[in-house]
Amino acid sequence: MKILNSVISILKFTYCFIYLAVISLLIGINPKWELKLRKKASKVIINLIAKEIIIEGKIDPKANILMGNHTDNFDIVLIETVYKNEKIISVAKEEITKIPVFKYLVTKTGMILANRKDKRAILKMIKEIKEKTEQGYKISLFPEGTRNKGDYTKLIEFKKGPKGVVERLNLKVQPFVIINLPKAFKKHPFRIEKQTIKIIFLDSFYPYDGWYEDMRKKMQDVLDGEYASLNKHNNTL
Repeated sequence: MKILNSVISILKFTYCFIYLAVISLLIGINPKWELKLRKKASKVIINLIAKEIIIEGKIDPKANILMGNHTDNFDIVLIETVYKNEKIISVAKEEITKIPVFKYLVTKTGMILANRKDKRAILKMIKEIKEKTEQGYKISLFPEGTRNKGDYTKLIEFKKGPKGVVERLNLKVQPFVIINLPKAFKKHPFRIEKQTIKIIFLDSFYPYDGWYEDMRKKMQDVLDGEYASLNKHNNTL
């Protein structure tokens, strides 16, 4: 059964890749279709891995920056499905452009690319975020910069870049925590098993002394509580 599920999962991923390629081409043909197409694509992709999406906490419509734990490459897609009628500008690593389809999609959707090794690139990123937020867009980014591939229940060290951007531009931040998404992907053999995915929104705020450390602690507290509860539930089954 696992082998069959693995074959089906690989076919699903192939379908997603082709689907994204088609969506990218359509957006390139007519940029006016972008919002509708990207929301449709996000819904299709998330439906492959989620039985249900539970949203907890109050979403602040005035928050400029959305900061969350980085659990998987599908995190960005999940955020897109939560904000059904808004264009979300994501900050992603420049390496994503090495994948041809994603390189084309990035150029058509306004995604902001981060290159932490180049100081000039960081200044360019700050300028782009300033422009996008002034235009009314929300920016989603992941302060960890990459995933904790060893233990997705634990946050790794936050990068300094996001803190500097928020403080320099005095942007309103809303943290969020993603629960259970990585569990959808099984190994040996690779397969997808749909999960109930939860996204928890914490209270929004403007930057203050110590906000970055406080935010990280609150996010980790949520992760600890959620996964402790899930483990307790699973042990009683």
